[in-house]
Amino acid sequence: MKVAHAIAQCLVDHGIKHVFTISGGGNLHLIHAIADTEGIEYVCPQNEQAAGFAADAYARLTGMGCALVTSGPGATNLMTPILASFYDSVPVLYLTGQVATFRMVQDGEVRQIGFQETQIVEMVRTITKYAVTVRHARDVIPELEKAIATAKEGRPGPVLIDLPDDITRTEL
Repeated sequence: MKVAHAIAQCLVDHGIKHVFTISGGGNLHLIHAIADTEGIEYVCPQNEQAAGFAADAYARLTGMGCALVTSGPGATNLMTPILASFYDSVPVLYLTGQVATFRMVQDGEVRQIGFQETQIVEMVRTITKYAVTVRHARDVIPELEKAIATAKEGRPGPVLIDLPDDITRTEL
């Protein structure tokens, strides 16, 4: 089983039945996994910002929402809906694709290495309850569990998990 399929099943296990997504190179494995998994489906709005606001609205109705976008501009287009979820205390799981870990900046001396590599976690740290880039396949499900619990506990709010492409393709 690929990590992407484990993610999709984890979402189902937490009662998430719909994921609002726009496809891109950094999230295609996750979209395919959602399509392959019983009990969950994806909805494709017109753009990433619409996906984020749809997930926010869905959370207001169901208790938890989820948006999935790709790296770079796809991820930064979520910043306004993330902020709306933060201001209104809405529990939304925002998932962003990311370049493969071996294409990520390691030392900070260059701006980017991978195509559309963006440090989205640093950008959203002050407007989320929790944000992390997962760097090892073994950490994906524990991080998802932590993020979903964090989004719902105390004063609810948005969380973000940044998922490098090579991690989502890894076999468990």
